[in-house]
Amino acid sequence: MNKITEDISKWPLKKREEFLKQTFEKRMGKPLDLEEPRSFSEMIQWIKLYYHDPLMSRCADKVLFKEFIREKLGKGYTAETYEVWESAGEVNLKNIPERCAVKSNCSSDGCNILLVPDKSGIDLEKAEKEIKENWFDRMKLHTNSFANYYYGVRPKVYVEEYLEESDDYDVLCFHGEPKFIYVKTEHFDGNINREVGYPMSFYTTDWIYVNAKYKDIPTKADIKRPPHLKEMLEISNELSKDLPFVRVDFFEDSGKLCVAEFSFAPWAGLRPYEPESLDYEMGKWLDIVHTAKPEYVKK
Repeated sequence: MNKITEDISKWPLKKREEFLKQTFEKRMGKPLDLEEPRSFSEMIQWIKLYYHDPLMSRCADKVLFKEFIREKLGKGYTAETYEVWESAGEVNLKNIPERCAVKSNCSSDGCNILLVPDKSGIDLEKAEKEIKENWFDRMKLHTNSFANYYYGVRPKVYVEEYLEESDDYDVLCFHGEPKFIYVKTEHFDGNINREVGYPMSFYTTDWIYVNAKYKDIPTKADIKRPPHLKEMLEISNELSKDLPFVRVDFFEDSGKLCVAEFSFAPWAGLRPYEPESLDYEMGKWLDIVHTAKPEYVKK
């Protein structure tokens, strides 16, 4: 939940820049260079502040994201949506299916997700109160963040089909090219969405373990090659063509491949890599200052 109570989107750009510089140095242990960013993490801050791509804004809304996937790939590549609530007054958990997932359209990192493997085991009154009070409040969501592509997103809550627990395969794409994958394992613990502490492991697109990691996050070197790896890479290539960077997230559910979401700023670009050289290698792949579409750059 966002702890800043002011509307960040209304801050002058200079104030947002200074706040991010302070935050970056505190989290990453080094200054943030927005004039000539060299690391991937620095470039993520540059994108959040200056790069206003309407496609990114559209896909940051997880409801509209599914429409984009249907346009690009056809039906059947995302979890089925049962209902969309556009205001707190529309929320009625009594009418949700016996098995489903209830999610915010503009949260990430495991926040604002209610997994319902069995409706009879859920305290519906308590859950509905939480959703109504917090899930539509844009000041508590990514809509009040430093990522400009969330500023135009209207908070919604949607109900979708329940997917069985599975690993989460995230394909990192730079200018339309899948470069490597990281896998989130043990993300769900007894249907509880773990926000932190689960292993995140890096693999090449040929499924060779990469001896690199996010700081303070465990990894696993023996994860089996996913059956749909080739299809994941082909889909990621197609979906990322018009974007400088995107992480395309997948689930495999009962043998079916499902596109889960896009991320334009993994960990908000504020978690160190080990070794640090990986951050700079990814920066070379992105090179946002020299490859950005000029019509989307606003300073």
